[in-house]
Amino acid sequence: MPENRLPVAALTCCLLLATTACGADDGGDRPGRAERTVEPTEVAELHAEPALTLDCLHVIDERPAPTGALTVFLGDVALETGRRLRPAEVDGSEPPHPLFAKSGLMVRAGARVDIEVLPAPGNGASIVWGNGRPAAGSVRVPGCPARSAEQPWLAFAGGYHVDRPGCVTLIVRSHGLQTKVHVPVGADCRTEGSSDRLETRPPPLGARPAKAVVPSV
Repeated sequence: MPENRLPVAALTCCLLLATTACGADDGGDRPGRAERTVEPTEVAELHAEPALTLDCLHVIDERPAPTGALTVFLGDVALETGRRLRPAEVDGSEPPHPLFAKSGLMVRAGARVDIEVLPAPGNGASIVWGNGRPAAGSVRVPGCPARSAEQPWLAFAGGYHVDRPGCVTLIVRSHGLQTKVHVPVGADCRTEGSSDRLETRPPPLGARPAKAVVPSV
């Protein structure tokens, strides 16, 4: 009965897809995991030149694709948004903010990318990638080349300086487009309008560390 094979095959395929979906790990309720929120892509707005430009010599690794812990934005930028980062007190002299959460950045080779902390009242945050670079409110990756065509994704070490745990919101721009990226630094990111947003406060070199904001009870 050949005429019945197609419906049976289609039903079997649907059952397999449903089983796979049910078995997928969304990680939403696990400690240390956070829901990934993807914002719409827009035409990039006019903006000031980033405060710092990364040095291509500070690339620490090259890979065929971003690791599974990273989310790709605009096809050129990969950031860690799927888990709550763990900020810790900063050692050393006069950090820009008292807490730092380590989290790397990956950028597609040749892509010129701008990343900016979105200003918001109530707290302070800055970003840093590249060995020995100071923290800033905005950075640019100038379009670094890859050493191998088989490994077009470039990795930079760094992370986020914050005054307190919260949701760091970034604006990522590449190829004339932009999108918002929400990074949970010690606390989950809420929906639009959340009071968790952090303000940009690019610290001057040698500035004293900002004091943590203690919420009133």
